[in-house]
Amino acid sequence: MGRPLTDALDRPLGTLRVSVTDRCNLRCSYCMPEEHYNWLPRGELLTFEELGRLARLFTDLGVSRLRLTGGEPLLRRNLAELIARLRTVAPSADLALTTNGVMLSEQCAALRDAGLQRVTISLDTLRPDRFLELTRRPDLPAVLDSIAAARRAGFSLKLNTVVMRGFNDDELIDLVDFAAAVPAELRFIEYMDVGGATRWSADRVVSRSEILARLAARFGPIEPLPARGAAPAERFRLTDGTVIGIIASTTTPFCRDCDRARLTADGTLFTCLYAGSGVDLRGPLRGGASDAELIDRISAVWRNRSDRGAELRSTARDRGVFIPVEALRRDPRLEMHTRGG
Repeated sequence: MGRPLTDALDRPLGTLRVSVTDRCNLRCSYCMPEEHYNWLPRGELLTFEELGRLARLFTDLGVSRLRLTGGEPLLRRNLAELIARLRTVAPSADLALTTNGVMLSEQCAALRDAGLQRVTISLDTLRPDRFLELTRRPDLPAVLDSIAAARRAGFSLKLNTVVMRGFNDDELIDLVDFAAAVPAELRFIEYMDVGGATRWSADRVVSRSEILARLAARFGPIEPLPARGAAPAERFRLTDGTVIGIIASTTTPFCRDCDRARLTADGTLFTCLYAGSGVDLRGPLRGGASDAELIDRISAVWRNRSDRGAELRSTARDRGVFIPVEALRRDPRLEMHTRGG
């Protein structure tokens, strides 16, 4: 049973997002818009054994939700082996995966058999031409195949859509209809100005209130569902019973309820997506630190946590790109795709 652990703002440690690789097979404009990136050295990436050990320690400290991310996590070879290990060391944890879906269909069965419970797939457009423009890859058919395969495999399924004005904000209704037909729960995400979003601008953000207004104009009155707790999405029910979520990190931050820690593929612990630096766990891990020593290190980080990154960004007078390209190239751990989105 996990020991209660809270930070300086009395927020519990409940969720660990584990980036298993910083590499990705897409180049989405809101995350990886540049031509070239500096990758983490492969020899510095945590092994499955190391990831399993850290996951066990985090669950000892109260984490009940583990989410595997990237980059694109399915680029990590033999990912099903890691999922099986995590299911062994944290048998009661909610175990989920976030993926762009390009490679999922061929791995669905193995992932399900290994113990994966939930899958979230990115789907920002239903139009092949827009998908190619957004990602620089012609892989929308593969993503749609993976969505169908995930349903057949019996996963609890969500679809994530980053809404960008002038790009895909005219597809809101089509995406809701598509998700309802799958069926899967669709979550609209406000375009965020985190590390990696080097083309971000405030005028491209479509706010939660505007999304709801557009949906209401088509579907009628929208019913808010009970409070989300520490979950990032606020949930709403349409008149036909369809449930959607909205993650409004940009205009309505939920920092005061955030229970998430982030672990990069090379073992750096971050306590906020907007944090400028993290804490190394790989060094002590490979240097022979005991479980008790690692727990003390993690606990100290969380107890001192006072991050309110999105909240503070929302008050910026001249809000522009958060981290310039030059800084991202000096430190790849500042990238969103490195710290797990």
